[in-house]
Amino acid sequence: MRKFVILLFLAVMAFAQSGTVETVPHTDTLSAAAKSDSIAAEYKIEALKKALAGVPENPVPMNAADYQPPDLGKVAVRMAVGLGVILILLYVLYILAKKIRGVESPNSTQTNSAVQLLDSKFLGGGQKVFLIRAGAERILVVGSSADGLRTLSEIQGEEAKYILETYNSRPITPAQFSATVDHLLRRFKKEG
Repeated sequence: MRKFVILLFLAVMAFAQSGTVETVPHTDTLSAAAKSDSIAAEYKIEALKKALAGVPENPVPMNAADYQPPDLGKVAVRMAVGLGVILILLYVLYILAKKIRGVESPNSTQTNSAVQLLDSKFLGGGQKVFLIRAGAERILVVGSSADGLRTLSEIQGEEAKYILETYNSRPITPAQFSATVDHLLRRFKKEG
């Protein structure tokens, strides 16, 4: 019985859609806002289908006569301005990092402080030698290695005055520092 009712219902529906049976006029129950929303949604769906199919809505024909190359002068100016801004930012970051860390180079330290790093030299294998001014007329030669720091020598008197005058009068080149360290090493060998 159920099968018969379902078949009858399907037959009536098919017959109604074919237009041979008169139907009651259909009243529209959608509001004006709902109608405009559904029209907009249909338009968007159609535009999406066209876009996915690769068919542009308003195809613009490409004409070689209409092509204008970019103005290289304007492009170069934009690149130069951008590079300048980047370099200025990097410089500002460098200055800020230097101030935050409080790192000063040996040449920029104050000459009137009690302790001053005069120079340093990397010897290799994680070893360094430092010349440190301690007080007015005293220089410490300090060695640094993986084991820690160790005072190698203390220089006082005329030799210390000579080294301090050399370091205060002009910037020391790496060759002059090497000569000073070599002189001190020869002195250690004689004493030790």
